[in-house]
This record gives sequence, C-alpha cells and structure tokens, in this order.
Amino acid sequence: MIPRANWQYLALAFALAVFSWYLVSGREKVDSWIQVPVEMVNMPQGYIVRQGMVNRIEVRVRGPRPMVRTIDMRNAFYPLDLAELQVGLNQIDFETRNLNLSRAIEVVEIMPSRVELLVDRLMTKTIPVNKNVVVDLDEDFELRRSAVTPPGVVLRGPLVMVEPVEEVETQPVKVEGDRPGLVETTVGLVLPPEVEASPSRVVVQLDFREKRTEVSLDREIQATRPSGMVMTLEPTSIRLTLSVPVSLARDPGLEDQVRVIVSPVGELPVGEHEVGYRVELPSGVTLTQSEPERIRVALELEEAGPPGEASVGE
Repeated sequence: MIPRANWQYLALAFALAVFSWYLVSGREKVDSWIQVPVEMVNMPQGYIVRQGMVNRIEVRVRGPRPMVRTIDMRNAFYPLDLAELQVGLNQIDFETRNLNLSRAIEVVEIMPSRVELLVDRLMTKTIPVNKNVVVDLDEDFELRRSAVTPPGVVLRGPLVMVEPVEEVETQPVKVEGDRPGLVETTVGLVLPPEVEASPSRVVVQLDFREKRTEVSLDREIQATRPSGMVMTLEPTSIRLTLSVPVSLARDPGLEDQVRVIVSPVGELPVGEHEVGYRVELPSGVTLTQSEPERIRVALELEEAGPPGEASVGE
C-alpha cells in the first residue's frame, strides 16, 4: 500500500511523463500529401490559355505531426504567375517557395512539377448566324420566309479558332409534319472548340406555306340590267391573272369559282359611262392583275321589260 504522503509525488511523475511524451511526439516530423488549388495571377490582357492549365496540385509537406494534421486549407492556394506569357507553348515551374504555409511546415515536393501552357491571343468577332432546318415537306409546300433573331452573334476565343469563321449555324431545327405553318423556336449554336458566343442561343422563325402559281383566265362580265333599259358592255370579258395555291390550280372547277361583277349601274342616266367592277375569288386566291381596269357601259331606253342578269348587252 502506497503511503498517503507520497501520492503527490506520483501525480507529479505521471504529469512529467505525459509532458515528455508530448514533447517527443510533437517534435516527430511526418510527411503528408495535400491538394492545393491553383489560381492564375497577373494574366496579360488579350491572351487566353488554350491547353495545359491545372486546377489543383499535389503537395508533399513535412512537419510536426500535430501541425501537419491541422493545416488550414481554407486559405491555402498556389499563385501561378502568368505575367511572362507569350503566344505559343510556355513552360512554368511550380516553386515550393510560392506556397504560403506555416513556418513549421516544409514543402518537400509538388506534383506536377511544371505545366506547359498553350497560349494564344484572344479575339472577338461578329458574324452572321445561318439556320439549319430539318424538315420533310409535302411537295406542294415550301419555306416562304425565315428570320434569325439576332441575325449575328459575337464570337470570343483563341485567334486561331475564331479568325477563320465566317458564319455559324444553329443546332438543327426539327420541324414536325410535312405541311407546317408558322414555326418559332429557340436553339443553340454549333461553335468551334474553345469558342464562346454572345448570345449563346437565338430565335428561329420559319413560315411554311403552300407553293403558288400564276393562272390566267378570261371571265365574262356579269351585270344587272337596269329596268327599262338596254345595256351594252365593252369589253364583255376581263383578262385576270391570279396567284393560286398549286393544289387549287389543279382543280378543274377553279374557273367556275371566279366571277367578275360590274358595279351597280341602276342610277346611271342614258348614255355611255366608264365603271369599275369587282372580282370574287375563292379562299386563298389573290388577284395579281386585271385588264382592262374599267369598262364602258352604254344605256338606252327600251319598252318596259323585266330586269334580269346580263353578260353582254341585252
């Protein structure tokens, strides 16, 4: 049994032993690998790194075990100085002295030990955008109008990649159906490698319509003869030029759907007059030209008779 008077000496001895162990273990140096982010500094204006840049490096450090275990990585980074960059291939060594760690920590090795950076001048260029439309149209349909908004974009990238480019295409615009109408969509661009565009997306507007053809017809003039008069028309027919959808142009009944009607003449006095006419057309057909633009109407009195429809004077 330990005398009660000696317990203080035993406690002191134990404390000295622990302290001695801590001093010995604390002085023991260990090696460890840590990852350190790389930050580019002093980048020359108007240059761009095309290849070779690394985001992180592996660093072997040496120091007392407790300090190595507690390295503060929040503020650890390697500042890669690019002030001396030139166009072409540049070799830059990673130097241990550029790492700002605790004085008690020794930087032993950096992997990789250097980087090879391929550098070019930075170029911007405004070029037009060309649409790329993928569609299987019905033979009677066609693309009538199209627009790209904006019509041009600004490219930014290495000079060697941007300088040869004269235009860029959109990503394929796939149009559903073989008889579409109005189509509007937002798409990206097909760009060379390492090149950015501003804006990066454009709006493509497409207007698909049925093909049209010109058709010429001679149509007799229709007029209502005023009561109690004889009416003579000169000429008796009008030459019409029509813009017609191709499917309707193949319809043998198209001509019967076109009418030329003289403006009302019921209040005109006896004599000769120049009057206009109107042309009635089926849906989708437009009038391109008509000859002549006006006709002559001659009115004479006659014995009373019923009014009726007349093509040529009755």
